[in-house]
Amino acid sequence: MKNWLKYIVAASAAAGFMAVAYNFPAETFLVFTVGWLFFIPAAFIVYMIYGFMQYNKESKHRIVVSVKPTEAMRALARREAELKREKDLLLEELHRTEEK
Repeated sequence: MKNWLKYIVAASAAAGFMAVAYNFPAETFLVFTVGWLFFIPAAFIVYMIYGFMQYNKESKHRIVVSVKPTEAMRALARREAELKREKDLLLEELHRTEEK
């Protein structure tokens, strides 16, 4: 258990919420509903904005490397294009034989 303090706080908050709900059921339901309708979406939006700001801050320090294609890379691309053309021709021939 790495963060035992968080577990203790969460368990005590849950126990407190259950005790309040036992004594004040209608008010607790209203608080629960308001929490789900307003506070949780607001916390989600704040969390997303914070994450976006951190992402933008970190993206400023990235290094972008562009690589010019070498002759070997061009040869591989030509070979792949040739294989794709052969595959397309074989598929067309296969479809023609199936239609007959």
